[in-house]
Amino acid sequence: MMNRQLTAFARVAPMSKVVARFPIRQFHTSLLHMQSYQKWADLDKAGKQNFIKSFVNLHIEKHPCSKSNVSYQALANDMEEYDDTPYIFGILYDEIRAVAQKESVHNTDGSGFTGDPDFAKLLSSK
Repeated sequence: MMNRQLTAFARVAPMSKVVARFPIRQFHTSLLHMQSYQKWADLDKAGKQNFIKSFVNLHIEKHPCSKSNVSYQALANDMEEYDDTPYIFGILYDEIRAVAQKESVHNTDGSGFTGDPDFAKLLSSK
């Protein structure tokens, strides 16, 4: 019968005078604490307008040559005149939210601004 000696810090091979010092493996699991964000439909009008203004400013800052900036800015400026929130921003909000919460089916890698952590910071948490 082989005698194997196992200590907390060393494993000794049988029939050998060589002692290899390896720490014993310890496995652990950590829960991924994902932020929970509100859906666009759950936001009030002030929250929606705040997101829109922040989104437009950040998009202009991050993508200064984008042709979408003119459209986004025009929609954002008109929302105060018409007292509304353009729903295109709701679609963008929900897609950023889905990517941030790993729920997106079509954009799993978070390409474009939807995967940018700076845009995820604009989301309203629950």
